[in-house]
Amino acid sequence: MDWVLGIGVLLIGIALIIVAVVLIKPLGKLTEVLESVKKTTDTMPATVADITGQTQQILHTSNETISNVNKQVAEVTPVFQIVGDVGEASREVTTAALDRSVRLKERVGNASEFVQEKEYKGLYGLVTLVFYLMQQKKELKRFK
Repeated sequence: MDWVLGIGVLLIGIALIIVAVVLIKPLGKLTEVLESVKKTTDTMPATVADITGQTQQILHTSNETISNVNKQVAEVTPVFQIVGDVGEASREVTTAALDRSVRLKERVGNASEFVQEKEYKGLYGLVTLVFYLMQQKKELKRFK
C-alpha cells in the first residue's frame, strides 16, 4: 500500500511540474505587463503635477479674463442706459410732434371748410383764412 501512496504522490508531483511548465510563458508575459504598468505609474506623479500646474495657470488666467470682462461691462452699461434714455426721449418728442401736426392738420382742414362754408372768394377769402389761422395759432400756444 505504500507503493500506491508513492505512485499518487509521484503523479501529483508530475502534474505540478506540468502545470509549472505550462504557466511559465503566461507568467513571463504577466511579468512584462506588470513592469510596463510600473513604468507608467512611476511617471504618473510627474504628469499629474504638470497637468495640475497647467490647470492652475488656466484657472488663474480665466479668473483675470472674467474680471476684465466684468470691468468692461460695468464701464459700458451706463452708455447703453444713456442710449436707451435718448431713444425714449426721442420717442416722446416724436410722439408730441406727431400729435401737434395732427391737431394742426385738423385745424387747417377746419379753416378750409370755414372758407368754403362762408363762400369767401379772392382777396377777401385769403384775408379771412389768414385771420382764422392766426386765431388758431394763438389757441395752439395756449395748449402748449
